[in-house]
Amino acid sequence: MMKAIATLERAISQLEQDVNGLLSAASSSDSSPGMDSSAARAALQSLDSLITELKGQTDG
Repeated sequence: MMKAIATLERAISQLEQDVNGLLSAASSSDSSPGMDSSAARAALQSLDSLITELKGQTDG
């Protein structure tokens, strides 16, 4: 289970980097990014919370 959680953490980290890159590119461009940055960040935070919860379940 911990191995799966670690894999999820790496995937989320990569997603965070991708979102930040897209937002940076969009802010330097006049075109709309086509992405809701607030929703993207909320989704990533939700995934982070889920991982924290899973870690708590595996510790007990």
